[in-house]
Amino acid sequence: MEVAHFGSYALHVAGIRTGDRLAHQLWQDIETDPEYEGKTTMFILPEFGRDPDGSITNGFFNHRSDTESTRSTWMMTLGSAVEKPGLGERPIRHVDLCSTMADLLGCRRIETQGAPIAEVHL
Repeated sequence: MEVAHFGSYALHVAGIRTGDRLAHQLWQDIETDPEYEGKTTMFILPEFGRDPDGSITNGFFNHRSDTESTRSTWMMTLGSAVEKPGLGERPIRHVDLCSTMADLLGCRRIETQGAPIAEVHL
């Protein structure tokens, strides 16, 4: 999808469609496998790398800036940990996903900045 940085909108959209198709195919494979069907939660997030990290170089294709928009993203959650379809508009930090996944996997709680995401159920 990074081809948009080279001025090709059509290739950018094609990359998005490919990513969507692959995510859908992966989910279909999960849901048709008896070992995983109804027992799996899948999180889909876009790439990261837009936050400033102290780099003095151009960074990730000019995305290094100290603005809220570079720290905002979306996340899709599919599967058994989601009771019903919904749309959340509240801020959720990346570190919250770590705590959420640790809880889903039954990992021992460690000190972390993140908090489990309330919309994802154990």
